Formats: sequence, C-alpha cells, structure tokens
Amino acid sequence: MRKTYEAWVEETSITFSDLENLETQRTKGLLGENAKLLHRIEADTPEEAMAVHHIKLGFSPFIPIGQPASCPNGCGAIYYPKGSGECPNCGSIC
Repeated sequence: MRKTYEAWVEETSITFSDLENLETQRTKGLLGENAKLLHRIEADTPEEAMAVHHIKLGFSPFIPIGQPASCPNGCGAIYYPKGSGECPNCGSIC
C-alpha cells in the first residue's frame, strides 16, 4: 500500500512522516510554517520509507524493530509485526 512520506526541517530538527500525520502535526501547530521540505519518498511500508530516508540523510542503515515475518494473509510478503505491522501488499496487519 504505497504512501507518500516527507521530511521537513525546522532549524535543527527534522520531522519525517506520512502526509496524513504531517497534516495533523500542522493542524496542531507541531510543524511550523517556516519548515522547509527536505525530500519526498513513496514507499510501501514505513520501514521502507525509513531506509530510504536514512540513505538520503547519510545516516547509518535503518534497522527495523523486531524480526521480519511472513504475512499471515498468505500474500507472500514480509512485514515487521513489532514495527509498523504493515504488509506491503495487505496494509495494516497488527
């Protein structure tokens, strides 16, 4: 289930999230009007998005939370039940 994620910078802090969560943060005033877009990523899972985000920022490789597992729906994909709990084919599992 592809989503768009964005990284925004304000002074020395970086906010990285999907568009829906970013809109919520803007509404609550948690992401300021002066924030500047660093990059936009389209990814099937938050883990994939974080891996690309780390590459773009020159960080060490992203390590997902927990162990990977086969999707319980039998679609053949791998997901991280202790991480996002999102299957790249089926969406939210946990």
